[in-house]
Amino acid sequence: MATVTNVTLEIGPADSRNRRRVEVRWTVCFSRCEAMAASVFRERVALRGDDPVWDDHLITLRSDCIRASQGCVERRLVRMVASSTLDEDPDTIILGWVIGNRDEVYARVCLEPFEPHGDCGSSPTVTADFGPAGAA
Repeated sequence: MATVTNVTLEIGPADSRNRRRVEVRWTVCFSRCEAMAASVFRERVALRGDDPVWDDHLITLRSDCIRASQGCVERRLVRMVASSTLDEDPDTIILGWVIGNRDEVYARVCLEPFEPHGDCGSSPTVTADFGPAGAA
């Protein structure tokens, strides 16, 4: 079974457009059988806010497919993310006083076996009288 290890997250200072450089690194190791079968996995990388009751999904940085290869692979993702997206515990403002709430953000990397499935599409509805009244 494919494993994800050594996940790290670095968040840089805000730039002039109030965005931050976010870098996530991780290692994916595939089993010998997965590599032989050239198995495909859906790889999802997300930032989440660490909170006491439940963790908030902040943003998905990647949702794509990868193919298994022999052994382990070092992975890296760099994105610019708005500071407002990372502000998972908004600050409180009372009568002009700003009370800062510290934000706790972590990266989650998930691999799921890809299973192809079908899809359906529908045309727009055609409205008419197809009975005898419409023949006149």
